[in-house]
Amino acid sequence: MSFAIIRMQKFKAPDVKGMQIHNYREKESHTNPDIDQDKIGLNYDLLNDSKIEFSEAIQKEIDERYEGQKAIRKDAVRLCEFVVTSDRDFFDKLSPQDEKRFFEESLSFLQERYGKENMLYSIVHKDEKTPHMHVGMVPITEDGKLAAKQFFGKKTELQQLQTKFHEHVTEKGFNLERGVSSDRKHIETQRLKALTAKEQVKALENELKQKQEEKQVLNKSIKDTSTRLSELKKSLDKVPNFDDLQIKTKGGLFRSETVEMPSRDFENIKVLAQGSESLREENKIYKSHNLDLMGENANLKQQLAIVEKDREKFKRERDELRKENQKLEKKLSRTEKLLEKVHDLYKKAGLAHLQSFEKVLGYAKHQINKTLDVFKGDELFARKGLSENEVEGFNTSIRNSGGIVRNSSQEQEKDHGPEM
Repeated sequence: MSFAIIRMQKFKAPDVKGMQIHNYREKESHTNPDIDQDKIGLNYDLLNDSKIEFSEAIQKEIDERYEGQKAIRKDAVRLCEFVVTSDRDFFDKLSPQDEKRFFEESLSFLQERYGKENMLYSIVHKDEKTPHMHVGMVPITEDGKLAAKQFFGKKTELQQLQTKFHEHVTEKGFNLERGVSSDRKHIETQRLKALTAKEQVKALENELKQKQEEKQVLNKSIKDTSTRLSELKKSLDKVPNFDDLQIKTKGGLFRSETVEMPSRDFENIKVLAQGSESLREENKIYKSHNLDLMGENANLKQQLAIVEKDREKFKRERDELRKENQKLEKKLSRTEKLLEKVHDLYKKAGLAHLQSFEKVLGYAKHQINKTLDVFKGDELFARKGLSENEVEGFNTSIRNSGGIVRNSSQEQEKDHGPEM
């Protein structure tokens, strides 16, 4: 039986851009090998006809609806994102129309539970092994506060979310079990979180690299400006002081007073005036560049801190995944050995019993293959390594599962459509 899977993750302002890059596939991913570049065009958004800027859209909602008296904290949660999915067997049995209806009903459930006006995007990814949907929410309460804690602060909320979501989709005709916290499901959730974190780190590193390049350009501009200022000061040093200029006045009383001076001195005054204006303009540019550089440096420090924090988080989650995978590998190894031992016992019992057992064994092996990994579709038992009776039981399980064969040997298999 397939499970109804829904999870939620919170993001602060610096993380939002990374989520946009991941959800819109704005850069080719080197951290998620499951993305099929040829299928990116199949992705769609149930709420927006075209791409949106996540940060701008969030800020627009805050500007229009936030009624708090205090300024919003820099570390406030600005985006809550839900991921909705199931396993591949569930989606393989759905028609394209029913698959879309499943995601539409899931979105409708979230809109009703957390506010239709709070939903920013609802992006369905069909370019990975298993279709899934990302739904972005701005956590603004009915009284106009930005407060994710009021929505998800209670420990029971996420449990109730799982229960109510399951009730909703089953009422709409989708045959699913409620999501459970088994080891396998835990691994899939951790894996998806780790991939998301890694995407964010990669996006921040790229942005940091761009800022560093801009900083180099800015430093060169400042250096050029300093050079020009130095040269200008040297040329001004050659101009005599005003006190040394030979100036005579004429007129007065009945006619305007005029000034006479040697043409050379007049030219020197012009140079002084032009130099003064140039110095003033160059000084303005220098100050502006200096302020920009200070701002960039502060921003770079903040970005570096975020990247390092995400790196540590990803390392911890990666270590957890490794431990979980090691446990699972041990369990699978014990299962395989147990089946082999029982098989040997039946061989000793006689041919009639052996044939019946091998059919059951083939059926069980296909069922084990189905439950290994809902995202990748890895299989422990390949068809080509089975006996004739095991193949018969294996095929029976395939027919009972809707005719789905995933990574088994392609011999004697029919084409059941492309993998998603």
